[in-house]
Amino acid sequence: MNQLINGSYLMVTGLLKPMELDFIDRMLDTATFEDGTKTASDAARAVKNNLQLPKHDSQVRLQIGAVVLHAIQQSPLIHAALMPKMILPPLVSKYEPGMHYGHHVDSPIMADEAVGNIRTDVGMTLFLSDPGSYEGGELEVFTQIGPQRFKLAKGDAIIYPTTAIHGVLPVTSGARLAAVTWMQCAVRDAQQRELLFQLKSAQSLVEMKDKQAPENLTLLQVYSNLVRMWAEV
Repeated sequence: MNQLINGSYLMVTGLLKPMELDFIDRMLDTATFEDGTKTASDAARAVKNNLQLPKHDSQVRLQIGAVVLHAIQQSPLIHAALMPKMILPPLVSKYEPGMHYGHHVDSPIMADEAVGNIRTDVGMTLFLSDPGSYEGGELEVFTQIGPQRFKLAKGDAIIYPTTAIHGVLPVTSGARLAAVTWMQCAVRDAQQRELLFQLKSAQSLVEMKDKQAPENLTLLQVYSNLVRMWAEV
């Protein structure tokens, strides 16, 4: 079930559709992976042990990334909850038995040749393997209520704040495939994003019942004015 927690933890079920997943599976069948530490920062490099599609000169990565970015851009839920302003081209990772990604914090600023520098407000892990096809490999995020582990269905995504310590637990059998990306949100503050999401959800419910209701226009006015007050464009 889609769920928003504290303005930053967003579970999106079925972000990728079956046809998109089939296309990605065919791409990955012929893909060549390299050492994942090539894209890690100095602090993360010491705890990162996985494989990734090459960041440069990889048509497979570009094609998979295009599918993932299109799915994000077409998701009303992601836009309502997070208001992404810039999104980095996704990395595609693979964890085989014994591989893991130790606890770390993502870099606050990341760069890409096409996008430029972005402030990483949230990160996204999109699961590309059936959870029953591998053991271990949970994404572990340290939240305000303690560590939470995520091992979602193929095509589902979890979006989490980059301020949180997180990692990928060791895979003990099978292979874990995932696409990972980061976003800069138009509204930086997570609590403000949560308020906007709640307000927009309430306005949408009123609009569904009676688009001409005065309350609908009032809610839309308040929502729009708060976006103007808080958004960075």
